[in-house]
Amino acid sequence: MEIVTETLLWAGWEFGAANLGDRRRTRRLVKTAAAVASQVGAAISSACGRAGALAVSRLFRRSESTLQAIVKPHIERTGERCGGHDRILAVQDTTCLDYTWHKSARGLGPITTEEKSRGLLMHSVMAFSRDRTPLGLLSIQVWAREEEARGSRKDRHNRPVWEKESKKWLVGLSEAQANTREDQGLLVIGDRESDVYGLFVAPRRSNVDLLVRVAHDRALAGEDEEFGYIRDALERAPIAGKYEVRVPRQGSRAQRRATLDVRIRRAHLKAPRHGVDKHSTKEVEVSLIWAREIAESEEEAALEWTLLCTEKIDGLSSAVEMIEAYTTRWGIEEFHRVLKSGCKVEQVQFDTIQAILPAIGVLAVVAWRVLYLTKYARSCPDADASKVATEDEIAVLKGWLQAKGSKASVGTIKEFVRAVAMLGGFLARKSDGEPGTKTIWQGLRALEILLMGYRLAARKKI
Repeated sequence: MEIVTETLLWAGWEFGAANLGDRRRTRRLVKTAAAVASQVGAAISSACGRAGALAVSRLFRRSESTLQAIVKPHIERTGERCGGHDRILAVQDTTCLDYTWHKSARGLGPITTEEKSRGLLMHSVMAFSRDRTPLGLLSIQVWAREEEARGSRKDRHNRPVWEKESKKWLVGLSEAQANTREDQGLLVIGDRESDVYGLFVAPRRSNVDLLVRVAHDRALAGEDEEFGYIRDALERAPIAGKYEVRVPRQGSRAQRRATLDVRIRRAHLKAPRHGVDKHSTKEVEVSLIWAREIAESEEEAALEWTLLCTEKIDGLSSAVEMIEAYTTRWGIEEFHRVLKSGCKVEQVQFDTIQAILPAIGVLAVVAWRVLYLTKYARSCPDADASKVATEDEIAVLKGWLQAKGSKASVGTIKEFVRAVAMLGGFLARKSDGEPGTKTIWQGLRALEILLMGYRLAARKKI
């Protein structure tokens, strides 16, 4: 008899509808995801055991086990979770997966200008609720660059967007819309790299808007042409007000609060004159937001964002809403950190890209789960712990806390997640705030070991 754990139930929900040509393969996928989620950071072979590792290797090498087939049920579940919200923040971002160390892996491509660099590019769209709870992935693209692509940036202006890597932003927008309901409001968010004119003119539903950090000082058109360019127009705009934003810790720099001057301008953008867009006469009407921090000293790097939004911004409050929405980008950066540092995606040892891609799909969903537990405990702290844990897991944590002489309880999601984090090294002092993803993924691994001992002691079959 197999013990049904919370992670097995979770894996069945997120992967159980995968169509891999045979239900036995789907069951193997669910078991694999549950094992990896129970031992975050362990190698897939270690998490699954010797026999399981051989089965996973065969599964991931099958032609049916594509990345998209693996993640499709999770993306469908994400769409369902989005349905309970009037508007979703769909954040796009790209990261490099470095496999330079993996000399025998076939199908990788260059990821830097260094001749020996090898790896993959991964572009994700993650759905966040307004309270910044990550609801899951709406799109994931992973590809290897061709060797000939190294050094091809110099002629990028002569190629249409669909022949460049920039198409990832358009694909992300399209899939975010396709994987949510027609009546689902979306704000699709991207960093400076997403400042692509082709994205601004791409088809969108009436309830879908874009929020992009400006990278190019674009020329203005129509009655706005007198200002010349975006920067000129914003510098001549009056200050609409001030806004304070929390800046998370970055490296050795501590978390801080930054006060920003906010300027707003509605403007029309000219179509670019280069590449395929030079034949387009379509202008784009956008709202521009310039948020700039006045640094207290020259040594301190001031925060400055120039944002472009397709939604009409008519005052400070709506501008602040967009600034706050843009800070959700830190959430997807944290997702990539969990994927790399926690789930060890760059240490996957399969020797072909065909097998590496489904492994990335499984690990990406597991990384989302860690991030979800972290953020859900903050957005819904008083919800019952049974929403994310089984009776055994709650009982084990209670016993462990009692053995430590702690008076902490495990009745709510917040209490459960804090207890898990304490297993992972979180000290839970008053000055420590809420636990981060690292102590949670470490705690999840420790909890699985305690559960094994608990079940052995109770004479349950593992």
